[in-house]
Amino acid sequence: MALSESPDAQQRAAAHWRRTRRLAFALAAAWALITFVPPFLAQDLAAPWLGAPLAVWIAAQAAPIAYVLLAWWYERRADRIDREHERQQRAAADGA
Repeated sequence: MALSESPDAQQRAAAHWRRTRRLAFALAAAWALITFVPPFLAQDLAAPWLGAPLAVWIAAQAAPIAYVLLAWWYERRADRIDREHERQQRAAADGA
């Protein structure tokens, strides 16, 4: 952010950063749940599923799939936030 930017531009940049951080924190929380909850519930998830306890299946199969989906969702959502910010910047530049 340049020193010569208007207060409106600074507010837009701050809002963009807040939205991006909020998204990153939400995905970090989802990652933590996917990573740490199944081991904590391993005793409760001891039911057999396809020849192994359910907790093992979740850790070995479902978690990596969920990580890929989280990365995909983050990319799409972050791109949408960035495009909206760029659109606001262009609108402000055209109106200036």
